[in-house]
Parts: sequence; C-alpha cells; structure tokens
Amino acid sequence: MNSTRYMIARLLLSFGLHRKTKRLSEAADEMHLLRLAEEILGEDVWEQAEEIEPLSVEYWSLRKLSMKKEKLDEAVAKAGSILDTSHEERNAILEQTNQACLALEKKRDTLIEHSEVLIADRDRIISEAQRIRRKFDAARTKVQVLSGEPDTTEIIKSERSKLAGYKVEFAALKKKRDEIGEKIHALDEKITQIEAAIAEDRKKLRVEASSAYQSIGKANRDVSKLTAEIGLVEIEMVEHFGEIGRYVSNHAGSDPVCTKICKDHAHLVAQMQSLRSSIALNHKLAAMAAV
Repeated sequence: MNSTRYMIARLLLSFGLHRKTKRLSEAADEMHLLRLAEEILGEDVWEQAEEIEPLSVEYWSLRKLSMKKEKLDEAVAKAGSILDTSHEERNAILEQTNQACLALEKKRDTLIEHSEVLIADRDRIISEAQRIRRKFDAARTKVQVLSGEPDTTEIIKSERSKLAGYKVEFAALKKKRDEIGEKIHALDEKITQIEAAIAEDRKKLRVEASSAYQSIGKANRDVSKLTAEIGLVEIEMVEHFGEIGRYVSNHAGSDPVCTKICKDHAHLVAQMQSLRSSIALNHKLAAMAAV
C-alpha cells in the first residue's frame, strides 16, 4: 500500500465501497513479511549491537544462546560420530560372522552330500544282501526238501556249495555295510559339531552385535534429544533477532550506531519502512470502513 493506492481507496470508500477484510488481510501478510525481514536483519547485525544499551538484554542473551548452541552442535557431531562408528562396528561384525558361518555351512553341506552318497551305497549293499539272503534261503530250503529223496546227493552237494558261497558273500556285504555305517556315523558327528559351531557363532554375533545396537540406539536418542534442544534455542534466538532487527531499523535515521549498522542493509531497511507505512495505511482504511 503506497500513498497513491491509499488515495484511491479513500475515494472508493467515499462512494460506499468498503473492503475492510481485504485491508486487514493485506496488513496481516505485510506484517508477516516485516517480521521475517526484522529477523533476517537482526541475525545479520546482532554482533554489532553490543554498544546499544536498549538492546543489551537481547545482545547478551544471544551471546549466551550462541555458546549453548555451539556446545549442542558439538554434542550432535559427537553423537553422530558415535552413531557412524557403531554402524561400522555392527556391519563389520555381521560381515565377519557371516563369512565364518558361510564357510562352516559350506563345509557342512559338503559333508552332508558325502553322507548322502554313503547312505545310497549302504542302501545298495543292503539291497544286495537281501537278494543274497533270499538265494540262501531258497538253496537251504531246497537242501532240506531233497534230503529225504533218493538220487539227490550231487544236487544237495551243489546246493550246499552255493550256501557256503552265499555265506561268504553275505559276510562280506555285512562287513562292508558296517564299515560304511561307521563312516556315516563319523560324518554325522562332524555335521553335528559344525552345526553347533554355527549356532555358537550366531550366538556370539547376537552378543557382539547387541552392544553395537545399544550404542546405535543411544546415539539416535542423543541426536534426537540434542536436535530438539537446538530447535528450542534457535526459536529463542529468532525472537531476539527480531527485536534487534526491529530496533535498529526503526532507529536507523536517529541513532548513529544504528545508522552505521544498517549502512550495508539500506535496501532491506527501506523495504521494512515501506511495509510499516503500508501496514499503517491498511489499518487506517480498515478502521474507516468500520465507521
């Protein structure tokens, strides 16, 4: 709102065109912009306001808050470093343990494959032994039947010879089966030991990783808490920035120190003065419209 627009609005008001809501809305928007400009100016110049007595509370409060924020920032950086280190430790533990477990699992799987081959061999031997046993039973039954019949001496002799051979074959198969069984048992024990080692490694992983996870959790909580504290400090600092920006811009033409401070921010100060003037005119028009 400038003087020309103000005169036009006054003219329209005289003809009964009331725009109170629009004037108040414009004034509210301009006030928001003015407050932002005051905060920006105050943040830029507050360190130069030490000699301005009316701003001594704001200046020294900002000095104190700046020191507090600096310490909080350092604490956040430290917590962030701990967080990164904890993540690295956890990843290293997981990678190391994972490699160890993979090696053990690979060894276990190889032993299982070997065991499966031996089990298949044993099954074939058992099947062959059963076949020999059936032949043995048949030959023995044949001898028993023919023993009571005449002219069967040679046949019985031949069958008994077969029985002797079957016994030898069966004994050899039984021995081979037992040997393979012992190998399978030995492999099973090794597999059990490896699985126990895998379980132990995973248990160690949980114990070792739990420490890293606890550090990660604590660091995350610390970062969240510190970040919240920084947010509160920054809110308080912004309030002081606004007070300083408001004061020095209002006294830029009457206080030599304020004039010097605002010299490098003349364009911003001019915009702030224009906003104040526009806000006043809008409020004046709104008040006139209410009459």
